[in-house]
Amino acid sequence: MKKILFSLVVLLVSQVMSGQTGYETLLRAITLADRGEAEKAAALLAGTDEINGDVNLLSVRGDIYLRASMIREARADFMRAENLSQGSGLYGLARCAAADGDAKGAVSLLEAHLKSAFRKSEPVIMLDPSFTSLSSSPEWRALWKKEWYRADERKSWEIDYYLKSGRNDMAAGVYAGLASLYPGKPVTEYCHARILMSNGKYREAADILETITGNSDAPAGWLYTLAEAREGEGNAYAAATIYDRMIRARVADPALLLKRARMLIRSGDREAAKKEMQRYLSIDPDNSEALGLIGKTYAEEGAIYEALPYLNDNVEKHPGEASAFRLRGDAWLAARTWDRAAEDYTMSLDLDPENGNVNLNLGIALINSGKSDDACYYLRKARSLGVKEATEYLARYCIR
Repeated sequence: MKKILFSLVVLLVSQVMSGQTGYETLLRAITLADRGEAEKAAALLAGTDEINGDVNLLSVRGDIYLRASMIREARADFMRAENLSQGSGLYGLARCAAADGDAKGAVSLLEAHLKSAFRKSEPVIMLDPSFTSLSSSPEWRALWKKEWYRADERKSWEIDYYLKSGRNDMAAGVYAGLASLYPGKPVTEYCHARILMSNGKYREAADILETITGNSDAPAGWLYTLAEAREGEGNAYAAATIYDRMIRARVADPALLLKRARMLIRSGDREAAKKEMQRYLSIDPDNSEALGLIGKTYAEEGAIYEALPYLNDNVEKHPGEASAFRLRGDAWLAARTWDRAAEDYTMSLDLDPENGNVNLNLGIALINSGKSDDACYYLRKARSLGVKEATEYLARYCIR
């Protein structure tokens, strides 16, 4: 009966999707395109005319069309963006020209883009596969003989590179030079905040980031960093509020819904978190992380029968993922259904035998099933993997 009810819920959700906003439909298309299903993604976009007045969303829709090799449709969207805000569609139009094999046209459009307020960073352009076929052309080489970027921009990229590489000392050195040359500039303050975060000083970083992200046109990347800083300082609700701000601004990133849900859970607002996860599942119903998270949330509340449909669906859709079995095992463990928990933890370990916490939980489930001798192997394995809690169980059940 519960299986039938859950199937009806899934059916209703899929029907509701037909009434989604253009923004939500675009998010659904993004998830498909990111999984390599660009043609399916493009097929969803026919009913998204409401985004025709949004420069950023037009560019995202154009990108999906381009990934589906629908160059005419992509070019139309980039032209719409360009007509709304001069310079905003040039990069996409350059990519379309490159896809058509028009090296001169692509470079000409890219040069116009580099002169605009919308120019992308040099690393982004150089790593864009759209331009791979142009990289050996004389037009491309001539374009990059010119200097398009300021020194502060280049230093900010260098800092970003060092931080991502874990070379915090090098990042700090470059920042010192940036701060001496460009004190007080927003990009300098942003880099300062990132240096502070690399040293665990999240509150100080968040205070700086708040001052430079107050405007509605603050870069999305800076808002992500602010949310990360708020999370780092332990202010999950503030992080959730920032993600909500980005969602309301229609930033084209489906993961924002899950990020907000996680922060709402940490801040204690489980009902709002579940609504956000259900909204995400209406966009990406097969997502393992979302199915697992909402199932786990119900299970932690003791609502095992509300949790299981999501967790069962996760296992059915992702039978090769250890986390799907682990999360369902956690739900059974919370419900004190020891045999079922042991079965799922065993399946999880077949896929990922080096997970210390799963070894521990399997040991606990076996103990409560009256199989202490079988449990000892997994408890020892958990201890060897650094799970200190296993020591207590070993002392109580395995040392005679």
